[in-house]
Amino acid sequence: MNSITVRILVFFLSLFILITVFSQISMQFKDDYVTEAAVLYSSAEKVSFQGVYIRNETIVRGSANGVLSYPNADGSKIANGSVVAYVYSSDDDIYVNNRIEELKEQVELLKGAQNPGTTETAEPTFISSLIDQEYQTIAFLIAENDLDALAEERKQFQTLMDIYRIIINEETDYNDAIDRLNSQIYQLEARRKEPTNVITADSTGYFISYTDGYEGKLSLDKVDDLTVDKVKDIIGSSDNGRSGSSIGKMVDGYEWKMAGIVDPMAANFRVGSSITVKFASTPDTVTAVIDDLIESDDPNESVIILSCDELTYNLVQRRVERVELILNDYEGIRVPRKAIRFDKDNEKGVYILLGQRVAFRKINPIYECDEYILSQITSDSSYISVYDDIITEGDVSSDLYVEETTSRTQDEDDLPDYNKNRNDKKDQGDDENQDGDDSESQTPGQTNDTEDEDIFED
Repeated sequence: MNSITVRILVFFLSLFILITVFSQISMQFKDDYVTEAAVLYSSAEKVSFQGVYIRNETIVRGSANGVLSYPNADGSKIANGSVVAYVYSSDDDIYVNNRIEELKEQVELLKGAQNPGTTETAEPTFISSLIDQEYQTIAFLIAENDLDALAEERKQFQTLMDIYRIIINEETDYNDAIDRLNSQIYQLEARRKEPTNVITADSTGYFISYTDGYEGKLSLDKVDDLTVDKVKDIIGSSDNGRSGSSIGKMVDGYEWKMAGIVDPMAANFRVGSSITVKFASTPDTVTAVIDDLIESDDPNESVIILSCDELTYNLVQRRVERVELILNDYEGIRVPRKAIRFDKDNEKGVYILLGQRVAFRKINPIYECDEYILSQITSDSSYISVYDDIITEGDVSSDLYVEETTSRTQDEDDLPDYNKNRNDKKDQGDDENQDGDDSESQTPGQTNDTEDEDIFED
């Protein structure tokens, strides 16, 4: 290769490098926009307050000269004539009876774990995976403070561990352990005493082991009589306990209502609409219906009445509960409010950055707050899409080009071109069908100044 050829190649290579560097520097000075990615986002209207449970309740009475022991968890359905409480002379009598039941349960778990039908067919890897799943479940329940479900999962975890020890030959069987447990049960049986009294239910319903003095006063047919002052009094004075001969109460049916004080202007409360209710003391959530909104003399305070037909242990532990209502749950594309503009047709939208080009995209608001709006998700390319770069700061007037004379069907044709000479004019005699950029041309004397001013009018 001769020296002249080398020099020519070096010249063109250097020229290419200079052009590349210049263009990069130019774009750095030109691209002074601040953008934010359009992402999927969910938002909801939430209202929290102190709620008062309202149920049809009847006090269960009986002679309770001693210590009470309840064989059923609160919220359990009890048939007429079933035992709701045992009365013992001392706490030691209750402890002995409970300990015997616990030991008998452990014996049954060990017998099940060494069942040949299980240990001879189970694979170590499979049991190991089940143990890992149970561990994760237990960790979750501890974090959620769901002690009721935790007790059942603990039993399952113990059984899996016992099975695993046998199939990896760490244990051959649990006969010795079962014998020791039976020996303890035998010793405790010698100390066991019968209850001094047995209290039964005189109706069918759901049993709760406490009373608070509002039984009979708060019932489903008296909800309309509630006022803001009455609800405040209940919230301030409610206290779980027992008095006199009451040993608990029966709830007639699983339906209950809740009353609370809310600001009617704080959210869109619609009577008859379904909402989600979350509780401060439990991970449980339920679906309830807004039955009524009772106004008061104070325009900022109304009594809201909710109704629900889900009854669980956690929902009968107290009279007053801190709750959170989720009225509406929206999901859409998050658009910063400061990025919203209007185009020449007065359509609401935003400007987005595609490479070095700027385009207008419409939005369809489904939820609004002070900082952002949520735009409905759609496949229409004229609307904002997920991952579009929304321009939140910067003057786009010098980079936006919008044609008035040609209708376009392709989405990309709506995007302005940085390299277009906006002052380029064509003679009226040019053939519009010739090859080239005729579709991008303007009519003589036409400019975009007025159009740009309309576009950027907020």
